[in-house]
Amino acid sequence: MNAPSSLKDRIQNTDLLAKVVPVEEAVKHVVDGNTVAISGFTKSGEPKTFFPALAAHLARSAPQTRLTLLSGASLSEDVEGPMAPFIRKRGPYMSSSASRRRIHAGEMDFTDVHLSAFARNLMYGFYGDIDVAVVEVSRIRPNGSVILTSSVGISAEALTRAKKIILEVNTSVPDYTGYHDIVLPTVHPHVGWPLPLLNVRDRIGNPYVEIDLSRVVAVVESRTPDHPVPFKAANATDRRIAQNVVDFLLRCRDEFQWGKRLPPIQSGVGNVANAIIGELYASPFQKIRFWTEVFQDGMLRYVEDDAKFEYASATAVSFSAEGRQKFLQMFERCRERLVLRPMWLSNSPEIISRLFVIAMNTPIEVDIYGHVNSTHIDGSRIVNGLGGSGDFFRNAYLSIVHTPSVRKLKDGRTVSCVMPYVRHIDHTEHDIKCVVTEHGYARNMDIRSPRRRAVDIIDQCAHPYFRPLLHAYLDMAGPGDEPRATDMKVLEGWWREYDAACRTFPGESDPE
Repeated sequence: MNAPSSLKDRIQNTDLLAKVVPVEEAVKHVVDGNTVAISGFTKSGEPKTFFPALAAHLARSAPQTRLTLLSGASLSEDVEGPMAPFIRKRGPYMSSSASRRRIHAGEMDFTDVHLSAFARNLMYGFYGDIDVAVVEVSRIRPNGSVILTSSVGISAEALTRAKKIILEVNTSVPDYTGYHDIVLPTVHPHVGWPLPLLNVRDRIGNPYVEIDLSRVVAVVESRTPDHPVPFKAANATDRRIAQNVVDFLLRCRDEFQWGKRLPPIQSGVGNVANAIIGELYASPFQKIRFWTEVFQDGMLRYVEDDAKFEYASATAVSFSAEGRQKFLQMFERCRERLVLRPMWLSNSPEIISRLFVIAMNTPIEVDIYGHVNSTHIDGSRIVNGLGGSGDFFRNAYLSIVHTPSVRKLKDGRTVSCVMPYVRHIDHTEHDIKCVVTEHGYARNMDIRSPRRRAVDIIDQCAHPYFRPLLHAYLDMAGPGDEPRATDMKVLEGWWREYDAACRTFPGESDPE
């Protein structure tokens, strides 16, 4: 691991070294009405010095300022929270409670977009001009090109499209030279060649980002490491879900003759995802490859095991405090076994399909026909956004949606995560090959009617307590290919019975 460096050590271009200014000066380049595109993906590689300083500056000097903020994915609350009052438009993904409150109040326009499309849309100009790009880097090379840090996201696109560039050189993190594979999407009317990626470890671009030095208006120093991502230890439900996922994969291994080699794995972020990665480590599969968005805690143990692990590709690394310390200890080894790419490339439908990626993500809820809601509670309250789940589910070789069968809410009710219908559809039944809960799994890979699929999902995946209610809905829905109850009096009666069941649930479940 590289030790923390001085700013002069990290800035090898004399012209840009001369543009180093206090952050209090740099923030003045952002003004009302600007569109600001920044680095950052799952709380990694974000501008951790510039944005809190900008929020303080605006609160003090220009409280009426309203900006459009574009990032790769979620930012930490420390970065986005103070800025939320000044954001008029936000995309394509967020996890800030401050932003969420303003979105629900109608004070912030938020659009969640498939991540593979968002970066391309940025390059196409669909979101208008990028006034300012603020990007965290670990090194500025002698020719002025930059080495990013722990995420790529939309950093390369932001640096390419922005009228003004502000570089935040983080001297508290290691030099990430050699980690990145930077390629920009082709812009119409130019026709792009098929991406020449045939294996997870292939590299097709540069390890740095070229920039127009004349657009750099300021360089600031950061000494703040990435904010840790909190992960809970896997509970019994998480472990049972993980075991069922691996059981399904072992069945596919035998049925489709994979041998000991899994196709590359995409795994979402969170406790269930980490539990699955842990269960895979204990499985018979060898030389596992990850083609995913985020390289996280559960994957670190693989890097130490040559028999178990081959290579990983992601657009960010994101760790708990403990995981980050382990990553720093393994930094040089990870440099040889992990590549970080722009999110349009990590989430490319072309590559996901070509590499036969197995996609695994946790939703809010699924319905008995296999439709999936990943984004909105009660159909209207946004949680985070679509992220990359749609990119992977739609284009994967196998798409696995895994969720606890029930979830306990703060009001004391325990609700079913398998519903008659989801009130917001992010992924249709056409995109999902398997639904998994702690009770089992239901495959959606053969030719059969939606009604037969519904019976399977209810019997294999729903909590036993809610199964009679779900079967009752299916019975009252009537005939048809994918029957839906339309008699409002009957439907209202079902919902009253369901609500009563949620309030009297006899078992235990983890609070939401």
